[in-house]
Amino acid sequence: MTERTRVPHAHPAEGRRAPEETADEGGLLEEPTPSRWSQIPLRLRVALLVSVLGAALMITGPALGLVGDQPPAGFAALPLLIALALLAPLSALVAVLSGRLLLASGVLIGFALLAPGRALTDLQFARDALLSSRPELMVPTSLAPLTASTGLWLLIAGHVAAAVAGALVAGTAGAEPGSAYAEQLDDTAGPRELIARRYLVGAAIAGAAVVTVGLFRPVFRSRNAFLLARELMDNPTLVRLGGLVTIGAVALGLVFATSSARAATTKGVLLGLLAGLAGVFLPGMVAGQTVDRLEPATEPYYALSAVVVLLVVVFLVLGTHTSVGIPQRLLELRWLHRLAGAFGVLTGIAAIIGGLGTQLVVGASLDQPASYANRPVVAAGVLVALLGAALFAGRVAATVRPAFTVALVSVVVAGAGALDAALTGAGELGEALPGANVRPAVNVGYGVWVTGAAMIIAVVAAACAGLAGTTERDEVDLTERGPNRVLIIPSAAAVLLAVGAFALPAVRAPDFVAPGIWADFRLTSWGLLLGLLAVVAAAALAPVSRPPRAVALLLGAAGVVGVRLLEFPLTGDRAAASTPGPGTWLALGCFVMLGIAAVVALVSQLKSE
Repeated sequence: MTERTRVPHAHPAEGRRAPEETADEGGLLEEPTPSRWSQIPLRLRVALLVSVLGAALMITGPALGLVGDQPPAGFAALPLLIALALLAPLSALVAVLSGRLLLASGVLIGFALLAPGRALTDLQFARDALLSSRPELMVPTSLAPLTASTGLWLLIAGHVAAAVAGALVAGTAGAEPGSAYAEQLDDTAGPRELIARRYLVGAAIAGAAVVTVGLFRPVFRSRNAFLLARELMDNPTLVRLGGLVTIGAVALGLVFATSSARAATTKGVLLGLLAGLAGVFLPGMVAGQTVDRLEPATEPYYALSAVVVLLVVVFLVLGTHTSVGIPQRLLELRWLHRLAGAFGVLTGIAAIIGGLGTQLVVGASLDQPASYANRPVVAAGVLVALLGAALFAGRVAATVRPAFTVALVSVVVAGAGALDAALTGAGELGEALPGANVRPAVNVGYGVWVTGAAMIIAVVAAACAGLAGTTERDEVDLTERGPNRVLIIPSAAAVLLAVGAFALPAVRAPDFVAPGIWADFRLTSWGLLLGLLAVVAAAALAPVSRPPRAVALLLGAAGVVGVRLLEFPLTGDRAAASTPGPGTWLALGCFVMLGIAAVVALVSQLKSE
């Protein structure tokens, strides 16, 4: 009986289940790959292949040489050219493999927008290669005419392929209704993103203006008669036309991207534009740093930085969708913290690069002068970068923000001193050298310009942090909060010490006069005055603030005073027989007093709990 029960039910069941299990196994092992690729529109697949082909052509052309008997390049640029050619196709391919099809299309479109202008610029090699100042490709040594070769036409074909790839994915890319691509097309912006886009379009217009200046100006400065550094309108017709087409494409691309209702399209087009602009600017920027008789120009750095900053803002603002149950104001506060943190990290990185970078560029026959005033900029950069990174931690961001806002002033304090020293040094050395009226033998280096950029970004970061603070205070009831009387005494003492710390010289030495607030008022003095005002404001607000915010304000002020305190140990060697000035000792006292006040505020917080 048992056997009868088992036999008729067991075998037929196995017979019925076998096809189901086989189908399941086949579905798990065989279906995902074809189904994944079947969801990709045919035009997108073709565009990926065309873009890869275009990258191969853009690599092969320069490798073969664009003209016959081509002179050698100014530096080994082929690895850089390979990376720049592959940047957009590989980014699009990675986006496709991760299922972000609309993002991949945006990358190809953004890269394609710059292809016509780049092709026109490269066609100058066919008309007169000697007028193409392209040190990454060749550095002529004579006026012998150069004839275009096969490599040039391969390069032009690569630009055409990039443009075709972008055109293939324009619109819906031929996506079928109900496909994964069509679903991503339907994922439009929510209310929060629509509000943010009004500001993003304005930021895009500002970014386009900065890029336009970068494209109008030379990408490097030159003392080589065969590599002329011209303004855009002083270039040959093809180069001029290519530059104007590129400017129009950048403006169109930035506005189109930020006004799109789809976040993936916005991010993708900006990534593609950044990849294309990197191909336009980076070879010349590297040449300015490495090729003899060439010097870097600053405008390309600002142009690329403008697009990078806009891209970071877009990823932060459009990177988080509204979740059910999360208040809208809380989401606004989160992305404002992240936005401020991103600008803070950028400020810190720029300050570190600027502080470590070249401050003065002298002629080949001159000794490089030592620089000291830039060293505190590095310390300020490290401080701001760490605090900016802390703003990405949601739980502590609101607590850290006051310290971050005050600490940003340290970049301006140290940066003003560095700029003052570099500009003054360049002027004094240039006047002292014979022949300086013919051409300046001393120029400011890239470190000065990057430090200036760090100071500008710090202002933007402070504005974002201020908006976050305003948004947070709208949700807090402060009507019943009175001043912390215990905190008034150490805060007032810190204010008195801060006046001497910033107004009196931090370094004393024979025949050395340090700039100050009361005497020898210069650019450095403005930084010192701003640092003093920041410390005074933080110490004055601390007693009337909530204890956690009071602690943060006082610690941020201590960071600003700490940068001032480091001035003597970091810069004292600039004057012989130097000793710490009264500003150093008063800065030490102010630093300690701010620490004591922070401890008092922390104890008040613990008692209230």
